[in-house]
Amino acid sequence: MIKMSSLMYRLPFVLIICSMLSSCAVNKSPNENGSVKYKLVFEDQFNGTAYNTEFWTSFPPEQGRSPWNRYVVDDADLAEVKKGNLHLRARWNEETDLPETGAIQTKDKFSFKYGKIEVRAKFNSAGQGGWPAIWLMPQTGIYSGWPNGGEIDIMEHLNNDSFVHQVIHQSDGNAKHISTGKTPAILKSEYNTYGIVKSPNRIEFYVNNELTMVHEPTGDFEKRWPFETDYYIILNHACADKGQSGVNFWPGLVASTENFPLEMAIDYVKVWEFKD
Repeated sequence: MIKMSSLMYRLPFVLIICSMLSSCAVNKSPNENGSVKYKLVFEDQFNGTAYNTEFWTSFPPEQGRSPWNRYVVDDADLAEVKKGNLHLRARWNEETDLPETGAIQTKDKFSFKYGKIEVRAKFNSAGQGGWPAIWLMPQTGIYSGWPNGGEIDIMEHLNNDSFVHQVIHQSDGNAKHISTGKTPAILKSEYNTYGIVKSPNRIEFYVNNELTMVHEPTGDFEKRWPFETDYYIILNHACADKGQSGVNFWPGLVASTENFPLEMAIDYVKVWEFKD
């Protein structure tokens, strides 16, 4: 099993933000004619007053690890459920002059190998240094260590961008994968749906039900293909600091705390498996 503490900095040589690579081209989906059938196996509409601990746990604070989890705090205010939404936040602690961020996960509670996941979310407050994400990590990794075990980032939003990133992390053992890209524009203050369809030897990425990219084991990607295993879900709102730590945060550093708390609201998370 891959331990989350093994997640290190998001080094460029293993970051695959696929949009133009041949292995990540937007190929026609095999399900375009609707022949693939699904059955719903996981659903959270975030009703009630707190997230369901049958499904989720707070990500354990691990300060000094990866940039994304450096300032995670187990605090209900940072992962608050109200009015049918999960509100993931990054707030600013005026005493420490550092951020505090929320993160929850389904590790050891729910994972899936093949099927479809869809998450409906919007950004209620965004700002420089903000970094909310919806992503998957292996419950039982084929290869140990990161990025060897494989990471699937369904959605990452940086700062005030009007687009999101959809990212794959893996390695062929020689750190050869370098690329950049982004999705089409979104209305960031409105709800958008983000998802993938994960099938044998193929991962399709979607934004608002539109196919945005496909990742397959071709060329160097085939050498250490790590994705034929079960994955659990992480929802979080990471945030940079002002530079005190010296960490290289992907969204850059916080320039102003005027818009804090930063917030991503999630309406639902649904997972379907393939139906025979």
